[in-house]
Amino acid sequence: MNDMQRLVTVEAVGRIREVLAAPRYELLPLKGMQEVARHLPAGAVVTVTCSPRHGLERTLEAAEWLAVAGFQVVPHIAARLVRDPAHLRRLVARMLAAGIDDCFVVGGDAERPAGEYAGGAELLEAMAAMSSRPSRLGVPAYPEGHHRLDDATLQRVLDAKAALADYAVTQMCFEASTVLAWLERQRRSGMTLPVYAGIPGVLERTRLLSVAMRLGLGTSTRVLSRRTGLVGRLLQPAVYRPDDLLQGLLPAVGDGGIAGLHVYSFNQVGATRAWLDAHHAAHCRGLGLATLATPEPAPAGPPG
Repeated sequence: MNDMQRLVTVEAVGRIREVLAAPRYELLPLKGMQEVARHLPAGAVVTVTCSPRHGLERTLEAAEWLAVAGFQVVPHIAARLVRDPAHLRRLVARMLAAGIDDCFVVGGDAERPAGEYAGGAELLEAMAAMSSRPSRLGVPAYPEGHHRLDDATLQRVLDAKAALADYAVTQMCFEASTVLAWLERQRRSGMTLPVYAGIPGVLERTRLLSVAMRLGLGTSTRVLSRRTGLVGRLLQPAVYRPDDLLQGLLPAVGDGGIAGLHVYSFNQVGATRAWLDAHHAAHCRGLGLATLATPEPAPAGPPG
């Protein structure tokens, strides 16, 4: 191994170690979220989802609480819930006032748009024209497709978003090969956005399958169910731990195209963090490296 190869290897090892030590955690702004957040590392990047049922207000309230508690917060802003430019300006002003400088722009699951923003691309265009807004904007990506859009349309939408966004996060997937094949196609087509690989956290398998169906991953789960090995992993043990998925993704960290991990925790933070910490420790131990300092759990934060 020459000096350059050794340097690249050391850098790759370091990036994997950092990715395992500091993933992004996605939380649902539901009852009990504040208690759940206390299991997160202090200062962690935490994203907050948005749904038609609870609306943008619930998302921003949770994001503000998390920001005061010291987290790096990324609220999801659903385009179809934004009523008009004035509403958008108020949302942006509220984020900036809370010190939030990163938001994740999605189309949203509302049946009908509340205003003029039919999807994430339209909202991104509006935000790009604003003189004051969060400096980082993220967008979703769908390696396994989208239940409402055909593949050609989905690609056109992603291309339009990529011109205005700073990073992408993939939908929850169960096989590394699916994510890596999609990422290779995107790189060949010229997409250069940093990509965070979306993985499920530690979760009861029956709940995971239920969530997958609610999220519109029915086609994906049917495809997966035809693969004997994965069906065994999903249906037999009581708790799903994405060990194989994680090990398949880690070699692509850094130069392979993956910037980091985005963990769909479904608010099961304690078990998920313990699982990631164990992988981080095992990775470092196997290479004879010290583990990176893991921040202590976040302080109690503001009153609920």
